Amino acid sequence: MNNSANVKMRIERFLALSILTLGYSAAVPANASGQEWTSVPLNVQNFDTSNAAAARFENIGDRQVLCLDGEAFVRNVNLINGSIAVDIANDDRRRFANLIFRAASTETYETAYLRMHKSGQPDSVQYTPHLNGETNWQLFREAQATADFGDEPWITLQLDFADDLMNLSLGQGPSEPVMTTTLTLPAQAGAIGLRTLFEGCFSNFRYSTTTPLINSENVPDEEIAETGTIREWSLSAAFPLEEWNALSANPRGEEAWGIAEAEPNGRLLISRYRKKTSSGNFERNQIDGVYAGVAVHSDRAQDATFSIDASDMATIWLNGRALFAFDNSFRAKGLLDRGDFDASKQTLNLQLEEGRNELIVLVAERANGWGLAAALSPAAPVQITPFAVSE
Repeated sequence: MNNSANVKMRIERFLALSILTLGYSAAVPANASGQEWTSVPLNVQNFDTSNAAAARFENIGDRQVLCLDGEAFVRNVNLINGSIAVDIANDDRRRFANLIFRAASTETYETAYLRMHKSGQPDSVQYTPHLNGETNWQLFREAQATADFGDEPWITLQLDFADDLMNLSLGQGPSEPVMTTTLTLPAQAGAIGLRTLFEGCFSNFRYSTTTPLINSENVPDEEIAETGTIREWSLSAAFPLEEWNALSANPRGEEAWGIAEAEPNGRLLISRYRKKTSSGNFERNQIDGVYAGVAVHSDRAQDATFSIDASDMATIWLNGRALFAFDNSFRAKGLLDRGDFDASKQTLNLQLEEGRNELIVLVAERANGWGLAAALSPAAPVQITPFAVSE
């Protein structure tokens, strides 16, 4: 039996009959929270599936269903603040069922999702921004939570978003959020839709334009950037790598440096600024590299503690000398190792020379989050500037 037939059989076997509101522009009565929902029938007229590897619209029982592998965007709907919800066929096959919102393009959007095979585990629900064609979940370790998906044939995923905050909740009607998190992209109008990794089926898609009330006190305490965190980096263009050579001689030529700013927590989201030459295929991507650098100006020779984490792989040079390399990529340390950012922060000693010191990090990435964070703690004050400013 092929996978499509198997999915359909699972749904039909456990299907609980439901009432699906038809009519794209018809409003569903307001619920207790004051939201008025608009149902979007699942058909080719309402959903653009041109980015999907596979998509089938069909009826299963009394439900309109979209079985999807990839992305599907609702046509002609853009939201800044509001809510979206969908019913997801509930079984424990390995797959990831996403809702998309504030999509600036098919490559850059906000998303949160259920890991259907992880019910009851600490990472069963997650949030990540999708930047320039790549997910970044390894860089958002704090934006995940535990949820039990139960044994009903359909589970409802609802996202409420307003300004820079998002609630994720499960189940019909008002409920306490499973997770509240801070969002990454600007609060601008964007498309909404669905996404899966490995085929899954959706039903009863709806949205609300009512701005939800989100309690900021539910947001987990954000990681505080270390004293001495580097806030501005010079960043080279991205380039493909056949392989990462760890402690290789400094291969840098004359780079055309641009400026990139770290997030408030000190992380540099490289995919905000650079697009990988190979993206969208997870661990099947080829490796891409980028150089990040700063000039460290010291009025004396001195030692400094340098703390760093990067995703996936990094090589560090000081004044043209290779000092250290590490690999924090997915499953690099074993089958259960996720490669979460900050899981094994590295610390080393830098011997700064009097005057200008050139600190360069090659950050090599295959998938799941391209990022860097570093802090410098010298014995005596130094000035840290991007190359483009200092040269």
